[in-house]
Amino acid sequence: MPNPVLGDRYEIQKQLGKNSGRRTLLARDLQTQGFVVIKLLSFDNETEWDDLKLFEREADTLKNLSHPAIPQYLNSFELNLRNGKGFALIQTYVHGKSLETLLQGGKTLTEAQAKQVAKALLEILVYLHGQQPPVIHRDIKPKNILLTDTSGDRPIQVYLVDFGSVRAATPEENTNFTVVGTYGYMPPEQFSGRAIAASDLYSLGATLITLVTGTHPSSLPRRGSRIDFGQVADLSPAFADWLSWMTESSLERRLTSAQGALQALEQDQTRNAAAAVVAKPTDSKVALSKDANALEIIMPALLGQTRLRIDAQEISLAQKRLGLSKGRPQVGRRQEIRSVTYTKSGDAPRLAIAVGSQQYELGGPQSLTAAELDWLAYELSTWLKIPLTKS
Repeated sequence: MPNPVLGDRYEIQKQLGKNSGRRTLLARDLQTQGFVVIKLLSFDNETEWDDLKLFEREADTLKNLSHPAIPQYLNSFELNLRNGKGFALIQTYVHGKSLETLLQGGKTLTEAQAKQVAKALLEILVYLHGQQPPVIHRDIKPKNILLTDTSGDRPIQVYLVDFGSVRAATPEENTNFTVVGTYGYMPPEQFSGRAIAASDLYSLGATLITLVTGTHPSSLPRRGSRIDFGQVADLSPAFADWLSWMTESSLERRLTSAQGALQALEQDQTRNAAAAVVAKPTDSKVALSKDANALEIIMPALLGQTRLRIDAQEISLAQKRLGLSKGRPQVGRRQEIRSVTYTKSGDAPRLAIAVGSQQYELGGPQSLTAAELDWLAYELSTWLKIPLTKS
């Protein structure tokens, strides 16, 4: 009996998964002869509108993404099924095994392997969270991470799949929400419908804990609100601290940016090192004001001032002389802030904020003292929740 064909083009090979009205199918594209993945939503009396909304959101999101470690959108269409209407989403096929399959086989990852997976996924999250508005996956877990090679000396190729829970992060609070995600991997704020970049970091941290312990996060003991995995996995103190930092239940104590998390991981930076308080020099005329939404630094300069401001949307650096603007201000997107670097070498120490391909520099000709730069470096790193790089 010939295999069924959807849309006069896609020949079904087998079913890859099934979940409440949704099926994932492996198919052959009869035009290209290549394999594709079809996500099929059956729309009948038992289907909720939220299911259709999430399905359409996944298709719309994938249309606008282009990353080698994310399945590529190919097509979508409506079709007639035996039980009613259906909607099909076609995407590229990744030939690999999920990390859930690895765990089911009784395997775990070494610390080195877990770090490799972590770095690959953080680079994907840097891309997703850097979109405008940021794209939040909301369902990072072992099942949604594929590996294409786990043998030999070749690097592991890591893919993030299943964007069925994806959501764009917007400043407005949404009172109508659908709770999505997977218990054990979801951060506390996601249960109330809130999802931000830090939510994906929590899910990634919980996933990595599962991969090194072989135990689901909900089955591990708790120390207060924290996942207590220290007795189950043999990890270096720096990596264990980093995982705890990623999975803090409180947003105020958790790493909040993928770039900052990646930098902390690569530098083996611990929270204790990041939290060493640096006070404002008593003789400094630099003014700093901050709250949860914005930070502003005003630095006196010859016949004027330099002003740095960062809020939820953008970062700007502007200069004034004799009350008049000097040149055009530098303006960039807050989401593109990648690092904070303090350079002490040379006669004029500098503090640089990397924003996309630009550098926002403090110090140097502005004649800030080393003590002032120490203080400002601490304040910026702490407020942005980005580990400080020193050179």
